[in-house]
Amino acid sequence: MGYQERTTPAPQLAIRIAAFGIIAFGVFAVLFLRLWFLQVLQGDQYVREATSNGARIVRTAAPRGMILDRDGNALVSNRVEVVVALRPESVPEEDRTKIADWGQKQGTYDVARAKLADGFVARSRAREAARIADRTPAQRRRIEQRQALETPAQAKARATAEAARRERVLSSADRRAGRQLRRTGPRDPRTLTLRRDASPELTALLRRFSTPLQVSAARLYRRVVLNVVKLPYANVPLKSSDIGAGQRNYLLERQSSFPELAIGREYRRFYPGGGIASQLYGNIGEIGKSQLREAKYAGLRAGQRIGQDGLEFEYNAFLQGKDGYDEVEVDAQGRPTGRNTPHRPVQGRSVKLSIDSRLQRAGERAIADVIKGGLDSKTGYRAAGSFVAIDPRNGELLADGSYPEVDLNKINDPNLDRRTYGRLVGRKAGVPLYDRASRGQYAIGSTFKIVTALAGLSTGLVTPQSRDEGGRCLKVGAREFCNAEKADLGTSNLRRALQVSSDVYFYAIGRDIYKKPKQPLQSWARNFGYGRKTGVDLPGELPGVIPDRAWREKRNAEELACRKKKKVADCRTVADVNGQFLTGDSINLSIGQGDFLATPLQVATAYSGLYDARGSYTPDLHIPTPHLGMEIQLPDGRLDKRFNAPARRRVPIPDASWKRDILNGLHDVTSTPAGTGGKLFSGWDQGAFPVYGKTGTAQRCADSVCPDQAWFAAMVPDPERPIVVVATVENGDYGATTAGPIVCRMLRDWYRQSPKTAACDAKQGSVNSAE
Repeated sequence: MGYQERTTPAPQLAIRIAAFGIIAFGVFAVLFLRLWFLQVLQGDQYVREATSNGARIVRTAAPRGMILDRDGNALVSNRVEVVVALRPESVPEEDRTKIADWGQKQGTYDVARAKLADGFVARSRAREAARIADRTPAQRRRIEQRQALETPAQAKARATAEAARRERVLSSADRRAGRQLRRTGPRDPRTLTLRRDASPELTALLRRFSTPLQVSAARLYRRVVLNVVKLPYANVPLKSSDIGAGQRNYLLERQSSFPELAIGREYRRFYPGGGIASQLYGNIGEIGKSQLREAKYAGLRAGQRIGQDGLEFEYNAFLQGKDGYDEVEVDAQGRPTGRNTPHRPVQGRSVKLSIDSRLQRAGERAIADVIKGGLDSKTGYRAAGSFVAIDPRNGELLADGSYPEVDLNKINDPNLDRRTYGRLVGRKAGVPLYDRASRGQYAIGSTFKIVTALAGLSTGLVTPQSRDEGGRCLKVGAREFCNAEKADLGTSNLRRALQVSSDVYFYAIGRDIYKKPKQPLQSWARNFGYGRKTGVDLPGELPGVIPDRAWREKRNAEELACRKKKKVADCRTVADVNGQFLTGDSINLSIGQGDFLATPLQVATAYSGLYDARGSYTPDLHIPTPHLGMEIQLPDGRLDKRFNAPARRRVPIPDASWKRDILNGLHDVTSTPAGTGGKLFSGWDQGAFPVYGKTGTAQRCADSVCPDQAWFAAMVPDPERPIVVVATVENGDYGATTAGPIVCRMLRDWYRQSPKTAACDAKQGSVNSAE
């Protein structure tokens, strides 16, 4: 066998191995003891904690993005409020049932009363129309003669008295409806009160909250009723304003004493300007079931709030933020353990508009000064009007206003009751949230004459130099079509006909063009953009109406279909189901009346088509697409997206001189004493800022029993700051005396003209100011 030599380890190595073994044994001993301690001694405790603790998700609605004017000033922002709300499950089922029953009865009663009142008003107006129709020709002549001799003050007094009479008719109809319903039903349900109607459980609950919230229990009950009627299974806001830090901390520290309350923060829309451009923004409300199924709302949950109308709806995808939430750990009794994992909400992006706040305020002040809160002689409700200002180069809307207006901070109060809300925004208040600029459809009177002019020139019926026969009226068959106030304006060529607004000149075009093929008057109206939506970035825009043969036939067919469906003799949508579009209809259309309808925004867009920068004349029309949105900004103010203005639509004009002839006539309107707007723009610096304008009036009532609707359209082709401004006053009478001053004052503000030289006052008037 072989032999192997063995060596003995050195003493130092043995010592090291022994030390390492001792250390390793100690470490493992500590780990073992700690594991035994956790598993055996404290295992049951941790099991209990793990099974009893949970997490609650408390969501925080994200602040929406701001809406800014063109200079970056906030038109719509957010205000953080502490909200103390009653959890919906805390409202007893007995109270919930009673409140729901009351709400249903109240809604039924309100609808029935409004329907009855409308019927009484309709019958009153029918009797009035019949009385007017029964007047003999001699009686009508005497009334016309008497009104023709009235001074402006007497005419205004007559209109005011007529408006007051109509207001009395409305009030009387409402009272009659109430009396009839008391006899026949449904009865007006009594208002629910805490003492009489609340359950003992809810009464005790609200009285317990009354002291810490510093709100009476009766008032808290009214808030419960109003909110349960509107949103039965949502939190009921009990208090959302005037909550100080001390009051908030008191409730937070005693959540175990008030488990029925939800205390959180909420971002509410705040309007720094109050009512400025109030009709543009729209409202915000909880997303509906049908909306949750739409692709554009993917990712949103029930209960979240979205834009429901106006700009809030149009730009909701940008304004909508990302909601935050807190993961609050609670024990088995629902008490917070103190562990909280916050996830902050992300604010929505901001939308920058083309609106110029200074110009917007100038327009709102001017229209308020003109209307002065009066009543409309036709409707008996608040008198109304609208204005639009647009940059003709790119379609940017510089101002867009409706009157009357309302302070949005008032109507967005969560504790506002339904009747007060209705009083602020209803028909009697003039429907201040209705955007008359893009949704108000009206006859536009003589502002339409630029369309008729091009239609007459293109068909060869007139030339710029040819003159009409003049006179007070144009007789067609047995009917006469007359100038305003039957004034004899003498003979006119195109330029003078626009300057003095000769109806007879354009009546003749309307009469003769009726025989031309392909309805050229309607075709030119469409070229200017009438009868179609402008494409503005606002929901609910209306297209207006261009009456023609096909339109009349369609209306007749709809009336017959309505009669058949409803099994009635007359649906009253047309006067005659066999009626046709005749010569008289074409004559009325030639001055923007009859069945023709357009919006103020369409008028502004049409006049923008005439724009050419001074020194760069082109013979064609260039129609812009009006728009409000300019860019999207991130929450920190950085640019996210810029919207490019659509290219202007070009409309060729056969003769290069025609547009210049029309522009010359429009300039004469404001720059000469004989022009219908000459007195209004007396003192204006026409050399620096030439104004091309047109007055207009449109009849609203038969036999002139109420003032006409007033219009004024103006375009200033300034190379640096061009603008088109259009204003209308529904109960306005003459264009130069009511709508004109609104336009003039807006232009004065835009170009920083002095009120001393540009007074914008046409009250003295004359015969040719009737347009």
